[in-house]
Amino acid sequence: MQKGKANNVYDYLILTEKKTEYDAFVTALGGETGTFNGHTFIQAHSQGHLLELDEPENMVMPALKEKYHVWDLKNLPWDLNDFNWHKVVKKDNKTGKPAVYAVNLLKNIKKASQQARAIVIATDTDETTGEGELLAWEIINYIGWRGPVYREYHDDESSEAIRRAMADLHDVSDPQKDGWFVKGTVRQRWDFGSMPLTRAATLLVRDAGYYTRSINEGRLKSVMLSAIFQRLNAIKNYVKRPYYEVRFQDQHKHVFARKIDKNNDELIKKVHHENEAMAKEEQHQYQSPVGITIDGQKTVYQAPHTFTDLTKIDAILSHKGYTSKMIQDTYQLLYQNYHYLSYPRSDDKTVTEAQFAELVQNSKKIASLVGVDLQLLTHLAPRKGLVEQSATHGANRPGSVVPNSLDDLRKPFNTKKQQDCAIDIYTLVAKAALAILGEDYEYQHITAHLTDYPEFQCSFNQPVKYNYKQIYHRGKLPQVGAPLGQQATSFIYSGANSKPSWPTKEWLYNRLDSFKYSIGTPATQQSTLTEISDSNGKTYLVTQTKEKLNLTQQGLMAAIMAQGTYIASPQITVQLFQAMQAVGKFKMKPKQVLQTVDQVTKHDLPVMVKNVALLKKLVKLPKKKDPNDYVLVHYKGKPVKIKKTWGEHTWTPEELNTLDQGGKVTFQYKNHPITGGLKLQTYQGHKFVAFKADFKKKRSKK
Repeated sequence: MQKGKANNVYDYLILTEKKTEYDAFVTALGGETGTFNGHTFIQAHSQGHLLELDEPENMVMPALKEKYHVWDLKNLPWDLNDFNWHKVVKKDNKTGKPAVYAVNLLKNIKKASQQARAIVIATDTDETTGEGELLAWEIINYIGWRGPVYREYHDDESSEAIRRAMADLHDVSDPQKDGWFVKGTVRQRWDFGSMPLTRAATLLVRDAGYYTRSINEGRLKSVMLSAIFQRLNAIKNYVKRPYYEVRFQDQHKHVFARKIDKNNDELIKKVHHENEAMAKEEQHQYQSPVGITIDGQKTVYQAPHTFTDLTKIDAILSHKGYTSKMIQDTYQLLYQNYHYLSYPRSDDKTVTEAQFAELVQNSKKIASLVGVDLQLLTHLAPRKGLVEQSATHGANRPGSVVPNSLDDLRKPFNTKKQQDCAIDIYTLVAKAALAILGEDYEYQHITAHLTDYPEFQCSFNQPVKYNYKQIYHRGKLPQVGAPLGQQATSFIYSGANSKPSWPTKEWLYNRLDSFKYSIGTPATQQSTLTEISDSNGKTYLVTQTKEKLNLTQQGLMAAIMAQGTYIASPQITVQLFQAMQAVGKFKMKPKQVLQTVDQVTKHDLPVMVKNVALLKKLVKLPKKKDPNDYVLVHYKGKPVKIKKTWGEHTWTPEELNTLDQGGKVTFQYKNHPITGGLKLQTYQGHKFVAFKADFKKKRSKK
């Protein structure tokens, strides 16, 4: 941050959320310090949240410290009135100490504030969550600011939008009248108040005899885990029920069938026969062949709505074996360090006119990069529903900097997989964005019925002009089929109730978005899945095998313990989301929403107690560890316990001594020499030291 003169006092300290946003404001206002609209300013930035809530026992009166420190069911639920909501500098995950970057940024911001008469909040305008507002006020309160506070509401990060917002500041000096801050605070405190459910689940599982780390429960985590568990359970309990149905088909294979409401049991029983003989008996009631009547032939124009987001990128590219974490980290780097892509965590589904104009300006260069025919980019006027006046970050799209070649995207990354991931992300985002510059997809929608049996119906689409779909379309393009025939012949269709498909990333994201108010923003959904599917993280609950999802044992336990709870209920989560929105609009008091934490906890605790029986039914109890089965050695100077045996091999004193000294041992195992040593390993998020054989070395028989 450029320093003004020592005696300079600026009218405003403009506080942005991150370095890239800071850079946009510097460009828009002409410098890190300066004058705009008659007011002098100095700028500073954060780097996401620099502060977090303190540990529970540190936010209560001394007499209550033990209650909130000790994990004990009798101490649950918590009384949120006991907490003072004290915040501390964000900790480094590895050291547990205040993160150096956060400490330094807070010092910089405080020093800048001492040169200012007022602070202008210029963090993200997160209307849905209030996150940007909460982040700013945490800093403002932490540095002890007592002066005026203003808010600018930029529509996007273009210079024009920033200057327009800075010319129309709003006084938000009273944070309790700042709706976004109130909403963000309630959400944060609610999530904190639900922590007892994690403690309860963990205690119950451990008391049942299972060795496990924390059994995480939370608003979005539990909904995700429960959905995956229920789908896996449905697959496990699937019973195929075949049925036979009379249908008709013309010579071009257009099928005529009766529409069946899945809730109409009477019609289902009438149409779906238990055996082929009954279906054939019904078939004799119909004349065959029979004439076809066309009901309509309508030309339909479909506009592109192809902008993507983090969940779609994650789901679409998962089949290539990229983990959610790799997708997240790769996109972030391409955005943050190179501006090749727009802001990743955007919840916008539209772009502003300025963002659209930038896309049009760069479209030919981008299209040449990703292999799009330039002749398809003809719709250069903004479309309603895709281009709006306001879109904070704008939908995911190519960034302001266009790489000279796709190879430029490889340079920031070391491994080929990361490099391929970067190219695939950019190509996907680019084609999805460029598609809005294509003309509407045109097709004929044709409907028909059997002349003598009108309940048998057929409808299909015939492509006329692919237009934008030639730029971006998932899967194969719709094929032009044969026209309808003049007659259809009856046949017996053999079907069965559908077997539930395996849970995938796309299935999970679609499930979360299937509710009226989707559960979490796309960015939050993707970051949560990234967290719980990171095999090196503390919360490893979900495995990823390309696009397929499964549960780790810890994830399975968490899902089982959450069955029937409010914390895992999508409906309850949606209600909570609506309540938080009402708080932000001052239509509901924060206390009313926070009281629901107590209701949820009181409901869920006895349910979890009952779920222990289900846990024992579905997850085998581990064998109790016998201390005599382990021996003490040293790994990098620290004492660790390893098993006395490796497979069928029992360590000799000489081998243990070699391992203890950090050396490698060689021994015969099933007619092969095995060489290896002690190594730090990870299994389902749990790190431990054990013998690791070097199977890459060539084996030779005796």
